[in-house]
Amino acid sequence: MDQGTGPGDDAVSGGHILIVDDDTANIRALASVLEDRHEVRFATSGRRALELASADPPELVLLDVMMPGLDGYAVCRLLKTDPATADVPVIFITSLSSPEEEAFGLETGAVDYVTKPFSPAIVRARVATHLSLRRANRSLKDENEHLEALVRERTRKLAQAQREKMAALRQMVAGVAHEINTPIGVALGSASHLGDRVAAMTDRLAANQLRRAELERFLASAGELAALLSSTIARAGEIVRCFKGVAADHGGLRQAIALKPFLEQVTESLRPQWEPPGHRMAVDCPADLRMVSNPAILSAILEQLVRNALEHAFPAGRSGLVTVGAAASGPDKILLSVADDGAGLADGTAGRILEPFFTTRRGTGSVGLGLNIVDNLASDRLGGSFTIASRSGGGTLATLHLPARTPPDL
Repeated sequence: MDQGTGPGDDAVSGGHILIVDDDTANIRALASVLEDRHEVRFATSGRRALELASADPPELVLLDVMMPGLDGYAVCRLLKTDPATADVPVIFITSLSSPEEEAFGLETGAVDYVTKPFSPAIVRARVATHLSLRRANRSLKDENEHLEALVRERTRKLAQAQREKMAALRQMVAGVAHEINTPIGVALGSASHLGDRVAAMTDRLAANQLRRAELERFLASAGELAALLSSTIARAGEIVRCFKGVAADHGGLRQAIALKPFLEQVTESLRPQWEPPGHRMAVDCPADLRMVSNPAILSAILEQLVRNALEHAFPAGRSGLVTVGAAASGPDKILLSVADDGAGLADGTAGRILEPFFTTRRGTGSVGLGLNIVDNLASDRLGGSFTIASRSGGGTLATLHLPARTPPDL
């Protein structure tokens, strides 16, 4: 047997063991016990043992105590101070059998103490036990390091998500401030102008200089200003209502939902909005299709999508068809859709339509938050996604891609 090598490398089934003893007869005896199951290497001095262990750390060391130069105790201490070998178990194999010697050996960092002459069965058992413990500890350490890495990555992602949410919140707040400043400014200007006119008319009346024609002009102007005040205040109120919808807790718990009657109920509740203009509503859903989700959130989303279609899809005076549908998409996905046969998306709007406050009908009082609210609810509260696009045959298709069972932590 050559120093630093082990026989039968191709047949190694156990751990790499380093035997350290200045007596080659002892090395041969230990090797004969272990080499059928383990890769065995050896050193005949403490210095050589440290060199071999540093170059290629073993899984276990069998170490004699009484050696010239560095004795076993010194070798054990040095192994335990080297990070590369600190966790390598050391078993003393020695003729020193007093309790004091055994205690001292364990204090230096050894895990076990076997006295000579040794029993082959005892050596095999001790080696197997400490190899098993070491591998279990290494496995636990590796798992802990893996979990720590996962925690660090999860923490990084949460921090990034928080930064993105704060950026989105700042954008939302800035948008609300910009949007609401316009009607407030108009209302303040109108109120100030009306106040000045009232003061002027009061002075004319007090001086007995008010003529009928002036009064009629004032009343007409006051009526226009009052209408402008009413419409601008209503717009400000609509902006606040939509903004509240972004952060609203729609409440409710997950429930099993039979989708066809649920969709029929939603469309029926919106009848006052689609029937008077002459629009038609249809439900396209298998009778047995079900999902587990939050009905309050689903209802809020579908109502918003139907209102959006009624508001944007059809030019004034034209009626159309809006279809609310549901279909299974594999064993664990549901597709909910709201389709219309209207004008489709305007050119250049597809990439911006989900942005907060983006609207093509600002002049009619549209705030541009409805689809952004739908997008946020679909992802944050239902664990799905939302898309909207023009249909090839005309009209618009809004689609919710949702899990058949909304995750319980949402």
